Amino acid sequence: MDGLYVVATFSISTLFMSILWYIKTSQGRRANPPLPPGPLGLPILGYLPFLGNNLFQKFTELGHKYGPIYSISLGKKFCVVINSPSLVKEVVRDQDSVFANRDIPAVGIVATYGANDIVFSELNSKWRAMRKIFVQEMMNAKSLDASYNLRKDQVRTAVRQVHAKIGNPVEIGPLIFRTELKVMMSMLWGGKFEGEEGERIASEFLAVAPKLVDLFGKPNISDFFPLLAWLDIQGVKKQMETYMQIVDKIFETVITQHEMNLSGEIKEGKKDLLQILLEIQNKQDSEISISRKQIKAIFMVRALL
Repeated sequence: MDGLYVVATFSISTLFMSILWYIKTSQGRRANPPLPPGPLGLPILGYLPFLGNNLFQKFTELGHKYGPIYSISLGKKFCVVINSPSLVKEVVRDQDSVFANRDIPAVGIVATYGANDIVFSELNSKWRAMRKIFVQEMMNAKSLDASYNLRKDQVRTAVRQVHAKIGNPVEIGPLIFRTELKVMMSMLWGGKFEGEEGERIASEFLAVAPKLVDLFGKPNISDFFPLLAWLDIQGVKKQMETYMQIVDKIFETVITQHEMNLSGEIKEGKKDLLQILLEIQNKQDSEISISRKQIKAIFMVRALL
């Protein structure tokens, strides 16, 4: 009898909580202004059980069903998903001060050296300084023109690889992914790393980069239930820390070599972004400054996101 009483009490409590959750969720969607449409999911867990293994694919499917903006409960997190270029522009540019300071994924904190990049950093003076560096120094026409030959060299290499395999099947997906990463690495630090040394560093980074991308897209319980984050139940944070040890060694090697060659002559059209960042770091009278940790965090975001 005691066992039946416990089961009955638990069942009734669960049913009662489910009803309350449904009422609360329904009222939230009828709020003024109303919340975006979206799937209801389950109590406590929200829509987590239905996400599947591919988070981005599921979000795309829900976008087709609910439109360019929809809401979804993921554990303890209530999320609004933007699935339209015009809305993304509205959020990240026109209304950036309103939507700043978003929750940072556990892997994001590790990969960006404690949110020291321009994507995950809080909206403060440090973020404004990095944004200024991006706009005025890194993404202006002069800097992009200076790295033109670096980009051209990598594209030509990819074309030669395809040409060498005439009559044989070519896996375009991996080829494009590798080419994109090599183009990005050339823009970041390729001006000083050519030949065998450049290939070695590129190979090391390319070996770990897909694993980093996978971890960024992997649903993590720590993000949906912050109280459980310290447990790292899925071991996602630990995996990211392991990969970041490899990445950090690569970054340190590249930055150190650039610092040694900073006073050297720069080839025309071969000025990479690290050269620009180090020049800013070494300017005594500069209005903006950047730390070594911020440089490495910018590298991660620029290469992978």
